[in-house]
This record gives sequence, structure tokens and C-alpha cells, in this order.
Amino acid sequence: MEVNMNHCINRNQCLVKQEGFTLVEVLVALALSSVALLGLAAGQLKSLQYATNSFNYTLSLVQANNAIERTWVNLCDLQSGALSYNVAYSNANLTPQINVYTLTPTPLPDAVFNNNLDIMVSWNDARMADENDSIVRINAQYPQICS
Repeated sequence: MEVNMNHCINRNQCLVKQEGFTLVEVLVALALSSVALLGLAAGQLKSLQYATNSFNYTLSLVQANNAIERTWVNLCDLQSGALSYNVAYSNANLTPQINVYTLTPTPLPDAVFNNNLDIMVSWNDARMADENDSIVRINAQYPQICS
């Protein structure tokens, strides 16, 4: 092995130049990596929150559309007065199938059915911290098909 004499004090005691990372460099790299990974984890959590909220929004739309479609089945009877638009009708036809959602029809049951039905579906999403209500509102205007 050849020894570079530029780094030697004398021939018997040569200073060997070491290469590699110092402990300080390793700690700085570790700290920066930790901060970057924590940022990625926070972004992933927010992404999951928004995905869950989107899922709830989609299911609430399905619940509202389902209530409107179930009203179509009885539309002629509701318009002719053969079927009363009351609490019993609402419980049988306008109740959401998933208990997490609250469905509120307008006009409220025991009112006159006037071919205009507004369905509001709401749910509680405690993970969202934006203080906005989680509500979907759909309006259906039915044609007069029976007299």
C-alpha cells in the first residue's frame, strides 16, 4: 500500500484521511427526514378525512334520490288524495335505510302534498373541523299525472 507523504508527519506516523459522515450530519439528515415524513403523514390524514366526507356526501345523495324515487311509486295516489301524506307515509317511504343520516322532507308530513318535495339529508362528521353542516338538499317537482 502506498502512502501519500503529503499527510505524513514522519514516515512512521502518517495521518490517514478518513471519509464518511459525521454524527452531526447524520442527526441533521435524520431530523429533516422526520419532519418530511410527519408532513406526509399529516397530508395522508387530511386526504382520508376528505375521502370519508366525500363518501358520506355520495351516500346522502343516494338516500335523498331513493326517497324521491319511492314517492314516484305513490304519486298518483298522493295527488288524488287516495293516500295521505302523513307521518305514517313518511316513516314507510321517506326514512333513510342507513341510520347515520337524518332525512327531513319539506313539506313536512301532515301537510298538503303539492307536487313539490324538498329532501334534506344531514349527517354528523366529527372529523371535519370546518364548522360547516354536512347537508345535501334535493328538490323534486312532480308533474300532475292524476286528477
